[in-house]
Amino acid sequence: MKLTPRSLRSQITAAVAVLVTVVVALAGLVIVARIDHRDRTDLDRQLAARATKVRQDADKLLDKGDHTGTGTGTGGDDYGGLLAGSQSLVRLIYDGQVIAQRGETPPTALPLPTRDGYATIETDGQTWRSLTEPLGTEGDRLEVLQDIDPIERRLADNTAIVAAVTLFAALITAAGVWLITRIILHPLQRLRAGALAISVDTTEPLPAATRPQEVADLSGALNTMLDQLRTSMEATRRFTADAGHELRTPLTSLGMTIETLQRNPDLSAHQRTRALEAMRIEHSRITALLTGLQTLARGDAHALPERTTVHLSELLDEAVAHASRRHPAVTYRLAAVAPVTVTVTVTGWPVGLRLAVDNLLDNAALHGRPDGTVDIHLSHDTVGNTVRVTIRDDGPGIPPDQRQAMKERFTRGTRTRSPGSGLGLALVDQQVHLHHGSLRLGESPAGGLEVTIALPAADRPGPADEHAADGGAPTAGA
Repeated sequence: MKLTPRSLRSQITAAVAVLVTVVVALAGLVIVARIDHRDRTDLDRQLAARATKVRQDADKLLDKGDHTGTGTGTGGDDYGGLLAGSQSLVRLIYDGQVIAQRGETPPTALPLPTRDGYATIETDGQTWRSLTEPLGTEGDRLEVLQDIDPIERRLADNTAIVAAVTLFAALITAAGVWLITRIILHPLQRLRAGALAISVDTTEPLPAATRPQEVADLSGALNTMLDQLRTSMEATRRFTADAGHELRTPLTSLGMTIETLQRNPDLSAHQRTRALEAMRIEHSRITALLTGLQTLARGDAHALPERTTVHLSELLDEAVAHASRRHPAVTYRLAAVAPVTVTVTVTGWPVGLRLAVDNLLDNAALHGRPDGTVDIHLSHDTVGNTVRVTIRDDGPGIPPDQRQAMKERFTRGTRTRSPGSGLGLALVDQQVHLHHGSLRLGESPAGGLEVTIALPAADRPGPADEHAADGGAPTAGA
């Protein structure tokens, strides 16, 4: 059986009560020991002073002879008057025999001292303190004794008082700590009640605590964790719902084409080729859709790699080169606009930024004018330390009243005739916000769409970039 209390409140109370008990007991015992030592030291000094006085009048004590009465003394007996009722005794010893004594005579004879100096004698339940000194003559010795039972009783009484005070302090401390911990741990009880009330559909955070600091930190950490879990859960739900909604149409079309091929095995080669091409297109659409949804879900759940330094000029060079190969009929022109005189860098995720740029380049090719031109400009605002990537096409553009809505998922413009899932700008907008930037849609000088991404630049730009310094050479597609 374990004796350790289970609750934190009980453990704190028990620990503090035990600590107080030990501290008070030790402090009390030290005080009692000091008092007892002082009493015994004072008694030894008194015995020494009494021995000095008796030695001065030793002849007078010898003249009085032996006095072994009850110790009441007489008015003419200086030593009897001094020692009577004081529980003291004075003895003169010669050749191993008591030749004179004065004071309180104990019922049982006290043994003779075996050596000079201080000694403690116990007889018949009584304790005496003795001081024996030579008188100067050969064989004569003086012994002064004092009953120390009052000191022993005082020691016992003080020890009992310490024990009582220790017990009282322990009880009072336990009661006080029990009440105080109830107040201190009340925020934890609120957190516990809030945690028990959490369910799948609960959006309320845990109760916020401000004191004590440890509970406030725990409350903040738990609420942050719950926010992350809710974000991840909402991203999963949204991914499932969006995937189910958007995959229904291509999967239905794909299923119908497969069924047509099964029911008509005698289709001509031309018709079969068209059906297979339709299936390939739907398959590509499904794959692209799932990839886009997965990327959005990861961004919503903040399942992101470690941030690193990204050189935008290099990223744009690679992205434009690949876009030119994907859309050979489109002319891509990349130029750095003054005052870009250094390698522009941002802190973020290269994959995410490349995904955003690729989507914008593909959108400009798909929704712009056939065999058109796409201009890409890179600029650096040194005042605000902001990097801007601007992509312009010469297509129909997006009406101003539809531009904000185009950032939503599965939203397609009314002027477009190109296929797509409506996730392109949503992916771009998500990545830009994950990089603490902004996305603006406007009208290009050619009347098409102008998209501007503004990102905070890295604190330390890289060395000068040759193609940035001279304005950059345009990259053209076939």
